Amino acid sequence: MRVSLVDRESIERLLLVVGALRSGLIDALASSGPAEADRVAAAAGTDPRASRIVLEALAEEGLVSRATGAKGEVFYALTEQARAHLVEPGPLLERSSLIHQTNKMRGWLELPEVIRTGRPAPRDPDKRNLAALVSAMGEREPEVLDEIVRSCFAYAGNIGTMVDIGGAVGHLARQFTRRGVKATLFDREETLPIAMQFLGDEGRAIRLVGGDYTVALPPGPFDLVYFGNVYHIYGRETNARVTREGFSITAEGGTIAIQDYVWARSKRAAMFAVNMLRSTEGGEVWTEADYTGWLSDAGFSGIRFVDLETTGTQLILGRRDRRATEEN
Repeated sequence: MRVSLVDRESIERLLLVVGALRSGLIDALASSGPAEADRVAAAAGTDPRASRIVLEALAEEGLVSRATGAKGEVFYALTEQARAHLVEPGPLLERSSLIHQTNKMRGWLELPEVIRTGRPAPRDPDKRNLAALVSAMGEREPEVLDEIVRSCFAYAGNIGTMVDIGGAVGHLARQFTRRGVKATLFDREETLPIAMQFLGDEGRAIRLVGGDYTVALPPGPFDLVYFGNVYHIYGRETNARVTREGFSITAEGGTIAIQDYVWARSKRAAMFAVNMLRSTEGGEVWTEADYTGWLSDAGFSGIRFVDLETTGTQLILGRRDRRATEEN
C-alpha cells in the first residue's frame, strides 16, 4: 500500500479535538459525571445529533469513555487522558496549544498566495485569539523551562535580577523567581491580565511591565536580559537595534540570552521559517552569523550557542564585560 506523505488522521484528530473544545463539548463533559449525548448537548448549547456523532468519534479516539446503561442508553465521560491534556492544570495540559495550532492553519491555507506575493495574507482582527496564543506559550513543558534556566545559570553564574522580554504569561519568569531571582515580565499591555490570571499567587513575586519592545525596552540594569522566541518575528534592522538596546539595560558583567531556532542547528528551522513567512512581514529564522554579528556589534562578548535538548531550538548567550563600560 502507498504510504502518504502526510498523516491525515493526525490532522483530523487535531481538528476534532479543537472543535469539541471550542463548541463547549469538552467542558460540558468535564463539569458532569457520565451523561447521555442529549444532556451533554444541552449543557454545551450544541445540536444533539451533531454532539452524539462527535462524542462517538472522541470515544473511538480514546478521549471519551462510552458505557451502556440497563435500558440501552449510552453514557459518555472524559477519559483521564483527555482530562490531563485538555482540562486540568498540570504538565500535560495542551488545551491552548492545540487551539493555537488550528488558528495558525488560516495562514497556512493562504500559503500559495504568500509564495506568489512574498507577503502574508491580511489578517482579520476579529479572528485573532490572543488568549490562546500567549496561553499556549505558558503550556511549555516543565523540562523545557528547567533546561533554559539551568543553561542561563551555567553561563551567567549568579543572577540576581532578570527581565523576560516578550515573556507572554510569565511562565519562564516564574521559573527564575523559584530560583530566588527578582524577575520582571515585559509584554504588551493586553497580555498582562492574561499573565496575572495564569500566574495566580506566584504573580506577586514578578514585576509586570507593559509595552512594545520594538519601541522601547524597560529601564535596567538587569543581570539577565532574556528574549524568548521573538527574534524570528522581525527583520534584521529591528533585531540589530533591539540587541543594542538590550546591551544598554544589561548590567556590567550581565548576560543576554536569546532562545530561538537557528539555521543549520535546528531540524525545525526551515519549516519554522515558512511559518514566519506566512505570518509576518519580515520575520525569518536567522543564522549563527546573524546572531554573532548583532551581539558583537552591540558590545557583547563570549558568545555561545547552546542546543537545547528538550526543544530542538537554541539558546544564544553573550556577556557584557565589566570593561565594556569604559570602551563603549
